[in-house]
Parts: sequence; C-alpha cells; structure tokens
Amino acid sequence: MDHLDEISIKELQDALSNVEGKKPTKRLLAAIAYKNGVTQTELAEWYDVQRRTIYS
Repeated sequence: MDHLDEISIKELQDALSNVEGKKPTKRLLAAIAYKNGVTQTELAEWYDVQRRTIYS
C-alpha cells in the first residue's frame, strides 16, 4: 500500500469527515488503521475480506 505513503493521517481523517457511503467510509477507515500500524492481514480479518482486497 505504498500509495498511502504520500498521504497523511490528517488528510485521511479530513476526507473521512466528508465522505458519503459505506464502501468509501470503510476504505478510509482501513487506510487510517494501516497508517497507524495495523497490518494488511489484520485488516483483512477485521473486514472479512482477502488480504489482496486490502492491498488494492
């Protein structure tokens, strides 16, 4: 998830406050968790999806 390297947690949190819809909200929450040290494997377990889904 190297594409998140250039985005700050603050930017993700700001986007979260303006997002609409379940899927975009989940994606932002997963990105924030990842930036805070949660692994892709853990996120996949949390959201009951495959790890490659989290990576994408």
